[in-house]
Order: sequence, then structure tokens, then C-alpha cells
Amino acid sequence: MRFRSIVCLFLGMALAVGFSACSIIDDDLSDCGEDVKLHYDLHLVTNLSIELQNELDRRADANLVKALKDYLAPVFNDYARDLDLSFYDTQGIFARLHHEQHQMEANEMSYTIYLPRRQYRHMAVANVTGNGAVAFEGSDFAQTSQLRLSQDDNVAPHKTGLFTARQMVQLENGANKTHYIHMYMVNCGAALVLDTSEATLNALKVVANGFATQFNIADSTYVFADKSPDVVADRVDTKKDGQLCYCTVNFPSRELTTVNTREIFDTEEPFLSADAKEPLWEFRVYATLPDGKVTESVLGVRKPLRAGQFKILHAKVYANGSLVPDPDEPEVAVSITLDWKEAGHHEVPL
Repeated sequence: MRFRSIVCLFLGMALAVGFSACSIIDDDLSDCGEDVKLHYDLHLVTNLSIELQNELDRRADANLVKALKDYLAPVFNDYARDLDLSFYDTQGIFARLHHEQHQMEANEMSYTIYLPRRQYRHMAVANVTGNGAVAFEGSDFAQTSQLRLSQDDNVAPHKTGLFTARQMVQLENGANKTHYIHMYMVNCGAALVLDTSEATLNALKVVANGFATQFNIADSTYVFADKSPDVVADRVDTKKDGQLCYCTVNFPSRELTTVNTREIFDTEEPFLSADAKEPLWEFRVYATLPDGKVTESVLGVRKPLRAGQFKILHAKVYANGSLVPDPDEPEVAVSITLDWKEAGHHEVPL
């Protein structure tokens, strides 16, 4: 019996620093811990199909819809490639007690994990690998665990849909309970479609701005920098003369308040909102004319862009490089700067 108790103690210590060893008095090995079954599934709450369908119905633009679907397929997809699982202490400094990584390759999957019996603050993150713009940092402690944007002034769009979950997990003696972990998307996207049929341009550059730079997993809040970095939008080839499309995937924008953090919330209609008094996010377009002059057009959007949401904006480009937004999009304001100049500005070819 003494030998079994020593084995039990060794197993409890080997799992993670900070775990309490099982009793050396009780001969039952189950005191060390137990197998816990966790079932993960991805919940994609999005308006993407509706937004694309409205685009097709309103403009009969099948090429544009297909191009955007192809570009966004790796993002707006309830499919997890990689899955990162962390189990934290619920007291003190909330240190990580157990960590696992899996190649999930599915939209739902169950795992059986052996853990010492106690309560855990559990966090799960999917699809960080291959995202390109976001890193998973600070994961040794629950309160510092975050998805963080690159610190560069100009960053690329996200290439994957990021999903996270947080949930308390209680291991009870002999309960043999399955814990269901629902994961939700934390990034979003937008496209700017330009009618260039009346403009002659040497180059065009599109950037988006006004989005969060960090997502705190422990409390599901977004953090905004004093100066948001520019997200350089990718050009999406619509195979249509006189039409250019630029697309970006990023963290959400601010809400109608001015605080520097925002919490995810659930509503029956999660993408409906009133207009803010001032723009919450923007597209900036730099059009280089044949004479070398550059026109800057800033399209400011007064409606928030939320997690899981996709928004298409339209504008017409005129001969002087200026943009006029679609009249059907009254929440979009525009400001124009002719002969715009900036030190170190680099042109991006069409």
C-alpha cells in the first residue's frame, strides 16, 4: 500500500508546478486526479453571407462576391486548425498549472486530459498559427494572457479567424462530467470597393485604421492604443475593369463610448447599432495621379465594426483622385486632401 501512495504523490507533482500532491495516507490512486473530458466547438456568429448576398442582389456583382468569398474563406470559417489549452489557478497570481497544444483540424473535438482534482480557470485559443499579424502572449498567467497585434506602424491583415473561450472547470470526485467549451470569433473584416472608371491613376494605396491592438482573454476585453497602427489592406482581384477592391481583417473598432477597452457582449442582433457622432474607424485611400500628385481621401465610418462582422463600403474615384462614398451608406463621411504629401511616403502600384 505504501508503494501505491508514493506513486500517487509522484504523479501529482509531475503534472505541473503548483499542483497539490495527493494524500500519502489514502491508498486510493484516484486522489491524485482524474481524466476530464472537454468538448470544444467553434461558434461563428457572423453577417458575412447576408452582406455578400445583399451585395449580389443590389449590384448583380457575382465576380466581386466570389473574390471576397475566396479571400475570406480561411477567416470566416468555423474550423480550428491549431488549439492551445491553458488551465490556471483560481487564486493568488493565477499561474498556469497545465498546458496542452493540439492540431484540431475540425470545428468540434473532444479531448480527455488527466488533471489533479481542483477548480481551474480554463482558457482556449484557436488558429493563432498562420495568422501572421497576431501573437499569443503572456500565457503563463491568466491575467496577462492576450492576443496581441504586431507593434509595427503598418501591419498586414489577419489571415485566420481567431477563436477564444474562457470557462471555470471544476473537477469533482467521480463526477465523470463532460465540460462543453464554446469558442467565439474575436476578429472581423471590411472591404472597400472602388469605381475607378472615371479616373486615371498611377498607383493606389489603401489602409484601414481605428481598431484594437490587443484582446485580453481572461475578461474578453479589447485594448486600443492611443495611436492605432495602420492595417495595409490587401487588393482582391475582382477581374472587372474599372473596379478595385481592398480587404482587411483585424480586431474590432471602438464602440459608441470613448473608453480604451471594450468587452464582448451578446445581443439578439449583435451587428445593429446607432451612429456615433464621430467616426469610429476609417479607410484611407492614397491615389497617385499621372502628374505625380497624391490625393488623400479618408472615409470615416460612424458605425462600429464588431467581432464576427463583415462590412462592404463603396466609393467612386474621380479624375483628381478624390473619393465620394456611396449615397446608400450615410454612416460614411469623407474628407479630401489634394496634393497630399508625407515624408517617406511610398507608392504601391495598382
